[in-house]
Amino acid sequence: MAGPLSGYRILDLSRAIAGPYGAMILGDLGAEVIKIEPPGGEVSRLFPGPSHEGESFYYMAFNRNKKAVTLDLGTDAGKEAFYDLVKISDVVWDNFRPGVMERLGADYKTIKRFNPKIISCSISGYGATGPYVDRPSVDVVVQGIAGTISTTGEPGGRPLKPGFPAADILGGLFGAISVVSALAHRERTGEGKKIDVEMLGSMMSAMAYEFSYYLCSGIVPGPMGSGHLALLPYGVYKCKEGYVAIGPTWPRLAKVIGADWMIDDTRFVKGEERLKHRKEFNEAIEEHLAKAPADDWLELFYVEDIIAGPINTIDKTATDPQVKARNMILNLPHHLGGEVRLVGNPMKIPGIEEEKYTAPPTLGQHNDEILKGLLNYSDEKIAKLRDEEKRHALELLARLEKTSMDAATRILEKEAEQEKKE
Repeated sequence: MAGPLSGYRILDLSRAIAGPYGAMILGDLGAEVIKIEPPGGEVSRLFPGPSHEGESFYYMAFNRNKKAVTLDLGTDAGKEAFYDLVKISDVVWDNFRPGVMERLGADYKTIKRFNPKIISCSISGYGATGPYVDRPSVDVVVQGIAGTISTTGEPGGRPLKPGFPAADILGGLFGAISVVSALAHRERTGEGKKIDVEMLGSMMSAMAYEFSYYLCSGIVPGPMGSGHLALLPYGVYKCKEGYVAIGPTWPRLAKVIGADWMIDDTRFVKGEERLKHRKEFNEAIEEHLAKAPADDWLELFYVEDIIAGPINTIDKTATDPQVKARNMILNLPHHLGGEVRLVGNPMKIPGIEEEKYTAPPTLGQHNDEILKGLLNYSDEKIAKLRDEEKRHALELLARLEKTSMDAATRILEKEAEQEKKE
């Protein structure tokens, strides 16, 4: 596909959100992204909820502009196919816990033997060093450690996370930026790189002004609802009907809403004073906004060039005229039939042909294209690869059943011992 990253090939081993999202961004920019999954598929394909022809909404959200191939890296044939792809690719991308890529034989030290110029990017909750390196992580836990949850919600309320998975998304974005930087470095030097991106650090980077506030003052920021640490007016305000979001346009806002008296009030003249009297200030603003519905105020605000906007529900955002004008809802033909609607690409760069974007692939949709077309594998070699996958799957199943049987036996033995004692 055309785009500034056209000609680069990414091997995407990732799953769930952070990895797939970042790899999708690279695909949006024109890179050829080959999604490598185990024969059973990655976990996000199994999520409950809405679907398109059985394809999970969760999986589809983060996997457009990719080709899908199934490989079992636990088999010799699967590893061989993976290494053959490494030889002709630019980036190996994952979001496993540190140590998993080593166990798969897909770590940087191993793959650079097959391609000295390869770039390896790993996204994890806490990075590849430090005391938390072996801990499992998910978005909400990382946001808790990062301090994000402690600053989200209403003062005195229950701690909340932002509505979207911010740590996952930011981890994916920082991973994509790192890969683009590493590709630029390689163009100059010919050197590959190992990239280590942590979701915890990504969240902290995005909270730069909250941390700066604390580091400069020693004051720990808490939840402020929709407010701002340093600006007033700023946030969501209640009207006679509905709510509006208002930005820092003082004192013009006072004149527009008929609150001219506030301009000369000593509590509100200067920014520092407004912050000291935040509660009184916001109550006064809402008292005046209570005279009319949100839609009426917004009409006036737009005319007066006040920074303001509606509080849309998702359905209204999806049909917003600005969203339509920027092509931020895509309609992509799907391999299983019909069209799937997805959020589009906010990066509008000449050369990116959004009309040629492809829907998230079904499991193994491009097996033949990758194995036969790209690697020139024979039917016999592919059959051997699939046979090894089946045998490995049966071995894993037998091992799982034995583990379950052993556990059940231990439980029965303990129960028998307890009965004897009684």
